[in-house]
Amino acid sequence: MTELSSREVGRLQHLQIVVKEETPLLPRVAFALITAASIAGAVFTGHGLGVSGPALFVRWFGLWTAALAGGFLAWRLGYLRKAEKDLDASTVTTYNSTALRRADVVGRLLAPLVALSAAAPFAASYLDNRPLLRWMIATATLGLAVTLALGIRRTGVAASAALLVALLLLGWARADAGGGGYGWIRLAHLSAFTLWLGGALWNISVAMPAGRAHPTIDAVLTGARQLDRFRWVVRLALPTIIGTGLAMADVYRGLPRSWWLHYPGVLIPLKVGVIVALVVVFITCPLFRQCSPVRGVCNIDDLRSGDQADQTDEPVSSR
Repeated sequence: MTELSSREVGRLQHLQIVVKEETPLLPRVAFALITAASIAGAVFTGHGLGVSGPALFVRWFGLWTAALAGGFLAWRLGYLRKAEKDLDASTVTTYNSTALRRADVVGRLLAPLVALSAAAPFAASYLDNRPLLRWMIATATLGLAVTLALGIRRTGVAASAALLVALLLLGWARADAGGGGYGWIRLAHLSAFTLWLGGALWNISVAMPAGRAHPTIDAVLTGARQLDRFRWVVRLALPTIIGTGLAMADVYRGLPRSWWLHYPGVLIPLKVGVIVALVVVFITCPLFRQCSPVRGVCNIDDLRSGDQADQTDEPVSSR
């Protein structure tokens, strides 16, 4: 995304922003695909660690809710800025206030799900002989639920929640892969997944409604810049997920090809297929302006083309 200069911003202020009623499909598809990939990966990993039956999905649910909260908080603390260069300060503040009110609602809806996921470390049988780590993960999960319920509009609360997510990711990485090199690879994998999944949740549940509520040039540009920061993170997260996933699967390289065609081995090719689909969606989304229902958020060049169209139409409308 190329930023508009302050002169261009001023020239575009007369434009009427186009807002679609329907929520774009591709971001929701991406969210579903990320979740599906996480289920396949978590079930495969859990199976390798000796977890079976419903406990596999309880463990996945713990990882999934922590990731939802973590990426959500990353947008709140990292992509949302109090001020944006060349944009009206009051408009930015108003847009952010709407977004933060919405984020409080979503965070409080997420809180009970996070609280339920405190059962996840008790479903992980490989933690039976590591009670301290198990209780650390469970306590941090409950603490995260409490901070989300308090409301993440306040920076201090959001920062505390983010620290708890970091502690959870560290705890799960150590539980799953130990403290050596594979532990750091596992941490990078979980972190990349977290930033993508939770960021997708913010875009769908917070950014889109806030954009609809403020159809002005400065608000559109505020939303576009926040979305672009998230996109840069995804550009880093995607290769990290692929690279760390392959590194973790390397220990299974010596198994016969037939093993990869049956459960649980088949989960890895399935996950790779889902990630390929995610790459396609990530590339396609901006091409078809599917990132937001508000014109210009997906690609600010749409505002330039809209300005040119208005200028072309002016002589006709003045007759």
